[in-house]
Amino acid sequence: MEYLLWANAYLAIFYGFYWFFLRKETFFQLNRLYLIGSTLFSFIIPLLDLKIFKASSELFSTVLPISAVLPLAEINPATVSYSNSESGLSALTTIYTIGCSLSILWLLYRLFIFKKNLNKPASGDAYSFLNFVRVDPNIDGYAKVVAHEDIHAQEYHSLDILFFEFIQIINWFNPLVYFLLRSVKLNHEYIADEKATSTNDDRINYANLLVSHAFSTPVHSIMNNFFNKPFLKSRVTMLFKNKSKKSVLIRFSLLIPVMLIAFALQSGKSIETSAKPLVTLNNPVTSPLNTIEETSGENSKATNEPTDTHIFTSVEEPPEPIGGLEEFYKYIGENANFSKEAYPASDSNSNVRVLVSFIVETDGSLSTIKSLRDPGHGTFEEVKRLLENAPKWKPGIQNTRPVRVQFTLPIQLNSLAKS
Repeated sequence: MEYLLWANAYLAIFYGFYWFFLRKETFFQLNRLYLIGSTLFSFIIPLLDLKIFKASSELFSTVLPISAVLPLAEINPATVSYSNSESGLSALTTIYTIGCSLSILWLLYRLFIFKKNLNKPASGDAYSFLNFVRVDPNIDGYAKVVAHEDIHAQEYHSLDILFFEFIQIINWFNPLVYFLLRSVKLNHEYIADEKATSTNDDRINYANLLVSHAFSTPVHSIMNNFFNKPFLKSRVTMLFKNKSKKSVLIRFSLLIPVMLIAFALQSGKSIETSAKPLVTLNNPVTSPLNTIEETSGENSKATNEPTDTHIFTSVEEPPEPIGGLEEFYKYIGENANFSKEAYPASDSNSNVRVLVSFIVETDGSLSTIKSLRDPGHGTFEEVKRLLENAPKWKPGIQNTRPVRVQFTLPIQLNSLAKS
């Protein structure tokens, strides 16, 4: 859902640019490329930050001087409750799936109607789809109409329409995509009209032909229909419009700030979702409170001189939960509220890990909770909530004084099949 929201936000930005700066210009082929390219780009940008592009081994690719590593905490689905937002998310997913299914059925129905009409006499018909051209031989201006529809077929305009029909299926909830498809179809007509007329007399006769045969054609048709009444006024207007000056192409330079806005939005998203530090774990399931020494000699020396602000990674008496680690993990298991989506699928052999770091303060409270690995679905937020509300620990001791100590906590969410 998050991916679709970002993709549609970018789609709105790019289509807005087309609407305000390009749709009334005569650079029809360029506009066609822009509409297709910007739509593709809108759905690619969010993918640049999705975690599916990050190998699981990435967690172990960089060594940082990270604190003590607690033993692995395993969470089984049967031992925890689920997020209150799960039912709402599930309902949205169901509604979205139903919408996509209905959109697919609507497209199949129109394809069925098209195939069915092929068996009927071509009475007044004038349309094309893919490489198929159907024009009534008795229609006025037959040669011009055929030339027009041949251009649609030769330039594969139907492939554009099918592409945007697919965009409509996955974005059926966004009214903008319906305007987008309409703009694509209208631009196709501009291209075919321009190539089918070469002189001013041709344009006049062509316009008369359009007006005299202004039959009512549904705007939702998947075919390129010559007599498309909703497009009539725009097509006649564009026939007699002076060619846009090449200097108008400078408007495309305005795409630079548009692109910067898009990347700025994506960068802002990246800060929250993926720009996390990486660590190397040295056998995290070894003895409790296993420590990793800092690699810097300077820092190692500093650990012998406790201060109120210094953060230790190794101390004489490490901090520990009151009641021991077993009670701490019991607290996590009994109070965890992860969503079902956070767990691996029932047919998956892998598990999901969350990795966080936190500081045990001198008063035993847990602070500065940061995500080192977040598989999404609200897992880090839930772990952060658990740690913020966890019982206080016994603080770490260095040179007889309580000090701040940093820890890394791995939590494993086991497959639903194992519950």
